[in-house]
Amino acid sequence: MMTDFTSDMLREVLNYGFDRGVGAELTYQLKPYTPSVSNPETRWIAVNMNWHKPKQLPYQAAHEIMHVLHQDPACLYFYSASKNSIEGEANIGGIQILVPLYFAYIDKEDANLNQFMEAFDIPAPMEDTALEAIKEFYIN
Repeated sequence: MMTDFTSDMLREVLNYGFDRGVGAELTYQLKPYTPSVSNPETRWIAVNMNWHKPKQLPYQAAHEIMHVLHQDPACLYFYSASKNSIEGEANIGGIQILVPLYFAYIDKEDANLNQFMEAFDIPAPMEDTALEAIKEFYIN
């Protein structure tokens, strides 16, 4: 079940995409382990709203938006916690989308990496990437 926070953050992420010409479809037709997808050619993403880890939906949407913005070849990737290759770039970019949305109204001294990671159920291998994105956010 999706919380109000997750729903609000998903809306913010989708708006980020819309502002950059990326369309989105939220589908309830897929199975819980079917990942969300993107089509960079048509600048469109589909978010699986039945995903088995609903807290990940904003992260997944941000990840798919990054595939579109990077114009990644649609047939070469699948969701993973990797930081390497096309998937890694989309994971990093997804975190870079989420950080300013999440921390917009949080003072630097109250910023908490673990709460951020938990809020979106971001895989542990992405922790160092998230930490760097948070540091960059507060520097600028």
